[in-house]
Amino acid sequence: MKLLFAIKPFALSVLIFMLLNGCASLVSNNQINGDFYTLQTVPTHLVDTAVLESLVFKNEQTQKLLTQVEFHEQRLNMVAMTYSGLPIIQAKWQYDSGLVELVSAQFNDEVILRIIRDIQWVKWPVDTIKQGLSQGYTLIESTKNNEQVREIKNQNKVLVKITYTSKHIVLQNIAEQYELVIEQLNDK
Repeated sequence: MKLLFAIKPFALSVLIFMLLNGCASLVSNNQINGDFYTLQTVPTHLVDTAVLESLVFKNEQTQKLLTQVEFHEQRLNMVAMTYSGLPIIQAKWQYDSGLVELVSAQFNDEVILRIIRDIQWVKWPVDTIKQGLSQGYTLIESTKNNEQVREIKNQNKVLVKITYTSKHIVLQNIAEQYELVIEQLNDK
């Protein structure tokens, strides 16, 4: 009888693992439906680096996550978990293939591609981001009050504003109505 109770949690764990692996998907494009940005290749200065970051996502609710992103030539690997240690995302994206792996019970491929897009807007060089913007969209980078600011605009209307401070990065997506506060936890 004790063996039966020991097997049930193990079997349940195996079943959950199999279901999560079954969620893995292949998305072959690098543009999110209705978006104005096409994902770009990993810049050379980020190849073979990794960042560990704390993210606070704010819209109707506030959500805190810990993420680790590894950058490789033509590939980005990302994992995210709650502050209590519950894993919620494992994803791999390749420039030439799109999203090639996704394990997440909470987020679909479109949400993950938006997260990767936000990573690019924050970390990629301005010239690389400009290559991915649709016609009519501009990216302007400036310095205001000792803070670096990036703004993505269309018809002089700010759609996305990214502010780099000494302690964190704030991405305000006015078009999609959310804010993302990023704090890097590992050495820069």
